[in-house]
Amino acid sequence: MDTLTQWLVVIGTAVVSLGTIHEADGIKEHSFWLRNEGNDSVRLVQGYTSCGCTTIGFDKNAVVAPGDSTSVVLTFNPQGKGGDFEETGTLVYRVSDKTQRIALSLTGNCITSEETLLRQFPIRINDDLRMSANHYDLGIMHKGETKQRGIVVLHRDEGNRQEYIPVTFSVGKDMETGIHHVSQTLKVRSLKQEVTTTIIYDVLVK
Repeated sequence: MDTLTQWLVVIGTAVVSLGTIHEADGIKEHSFWLRNEGNDSVRLVQGYTSCGCTTIGFDKNAVVAPGDSTSVVLTFNPQGKGGDFEETGTLVYRVSDKTQRIALSLTGNCITSEETLLRQFPIRINDDLRMSANHYDLGIMHKGETKQRGIVVLHRDEGNRQEYIPVTFSVGKDMETGIHHVSQTLKVRSLKQEVTTTIIYDVLVK
């Protein structure tokens, strides 16, 4: 039993793993049971979550007497999600004149649907590799200034592994002021070979 506050405690564990789930399987939910182990009644007043993909359900304004239990349901919608996740729902309750909070979490790994993968990685390099983007607007930059962006590459030949590649652009002191469209070569290694692709920066030099 995990004692998280002076009054309400979770029967079991406050962090539940859903294991490996598939986006295509739809919404998942879990019921947490909480018991009032204090000497005063508590009133459930509010709930909020860490992400819009998660909702928290409970009997709002319910009063839980000492020794009684109540359930809280966390619901996770994996649509548009992929990879490891940890989403939290927080229950707010009052006892006497004090406000307390108790956090409950769902964790796991979500296998993304093909449709979502293609939306997240619209740029095709080859049959094995896709990119999240290859065109970046860097806005206004001054001579000598450097900015970094992150490209995420999807390795289809490695079970859809995602690789984060930081790329850097610097404005040289001899670069003319005005709008520039600058191309940069990016090398990405797959299981079979090293592939070269091009990314483009739009920048206004002042």
